[in-house]
Amino acid sequence: MKKLLLVWKDFETRTRYVVGNLTYDNKTYFFKYINPELSDAQKQGFTCYPGFEDLTKVYESKELFSNISSRLPNKNRDDYLEILNYYNLNSSDDEYEILTRTKGRLLTDTFEFVPTFDKNKIEFEIAGTRYSEEIEKYLKEIKPNTKLALEPTTYKDEPAIKVYGILSKKVFLGYVPRYYAKEIYEQLEKKVNYSAMIKDVKFESLINDEHITANVKLLFS
Repeated sequence: MKKLLLVWKDFETRTRYVVGNLTYDNKTYFFKYINPELSDAQKQGFTCYPGFEDLTKVYESKELFSNISSRLPNKNRDDYLEILNYYNLNSSDDEYEILTRTKGRLLTDTFEFVPTFDKNKIEFEIAGTRYSEEIEKYLKEIKPNTKLALEPTTYKDEPAIKVYGILSKKVFLGYVPRYYAKEIYEQLEKKVNYSAMIKDVKFESLINDEHITANVKLLFS
């Protein structure tokens, strides 16, 4: 069973909440809302994902839901192949894989679909790079295979993980996204060995409130 988490980001606080999940058994797609973060998101103004108005219903479809597939790159675009290449996709990849890689992001809202936490295979984009006061100074040193250090901390009484680049000096780059912070925090508290490095980096971020888009590959022993 393949599963993606639906994440909603509060536009004002920029806090991300996991509000639902999309599962696929290679025959049928299912969508449902999940707690406890759904309730927290509602307190911050979340109502629903467009097209899934009933918060108690389990939605089912043999095809990827149209209100989700519409978030994928349009095949009729002249630059469609360039978009696939940008996300390291192939023209033979199916809609689920394209959704996984692109996260289904749009400029018109703050939803995204992300893989569930898997200790054996974790990749994520560094969040909160806008909070780094040194990142612009060290841009030339931030490149693929740059080693990273993770530091457990807390934010508003919740687990949080700071991400540092091991450059000519140790430079704070940002944070692990909130939707993975708790699980990674637990691993770090157990003193589990890990290796974290930048997989790829793009300096013109697709996220308009970040300095860069830095994809991280993380392995635990």
